[in-house]
Amino acid sequence: MTERNHDNPPEGGPEGDATRLVALEELDTDLFRNRFSEYERSDHLFGGQVMAQSLAAATATIEAGVAHSLHGYFLRAGSAGQRIIFNVERTRDGRSFATRRVVAVQSGIPIFHLECSFHRGEPGFDHQEPPPLDVPQPDDLPTMAEAADMMADRLPGSTVRILKHLRLIEARPVDPEQLLRQDRPARRRFWVRVPSAANSADPAVHQQLLAYLSDYWLAGTTLVPHPVRMAGPELFMASLDHAMWFHAPHRVDDWLLYDCDSPQAGNGRGLARGALYTRAGDLIASTAQEALMRLR
Repeated sequence: MTERNHDNPPEGGPEGDATRLVALEELDTDLFRNRFSEYERSDHLFGGQVMAQSLAAATATIEAGVAHSLHGYFLRAGSAGQRIIFNVERTRDGRSFATRRVVAVQSGIPIFHLECSFHRGEPGFDHQEPPPLDVPQPDDLPTMAEAADMMADRLPGSTVRILKHLRLIEARPVDPEQLLRQDRPARRRFWVRVPSAANSADPAVHQQLLAYLSDYWLAGTTLVPHPVRMAGPELFMASLDHAMWFHAPHRVDDWLLYDCDSPQAGNGRGLARGALYTRAGDLIASTAQEALMRLR
């Protein structure tokens, strides 16, 4: 892929509608381009956006079945001011499963790789671990922005700005004071939803936006036992990879409890795991992510 995108910027931001992020333009067979990008505090792309758009590109090539797993690698920081090209490889089409590989490219350079698998679904065994107990309901908790305001005098300014920057996602921390202290075990829980997903009735769009929101605050769980804060001036942090397993469909404009923990950190990297539950306690997805954690 040699196309340059500097002179062909995205049509703009999603303007409060997250479903626009996963509405791709089809350029040719198995070749897609994004129309919108979410602008972060800088020109950098949010990794969850690239992952969700890559899943949307793969899904567009599937005749039957839904994604049951994905594994992505963040290769380079992308630019929100440039279009992204998504090249889909139809690795396998079987009777029950289909596999796709997606390479996301900007200025001829890969920025993200995705491997994902789709399943037609079939009857089988059924069990799940129970959800966390004694978790307050989201209506009884402050928003992330409200929590940031309450603790603004005790948090780095850069952290406050990030906590208040959520545009498409609404998040409510179960324990807001945890943003200030070191805890063991390394665990973080919060309620999360994408309100504008109500604009779509397509289960595939909700699945793609579930991948999008799953990248929020997951890697930050690796910092819970340590005396540093996400986006603090002494820390450089970047996601390296992201894995996700989809267990059941669910609308992401409904609240989901994101229960995250970090079993290990070392050698400049930290591992975080997450489980996404409905308000009824159904486990709908599991995640894992490794992040680079580098002191400046």
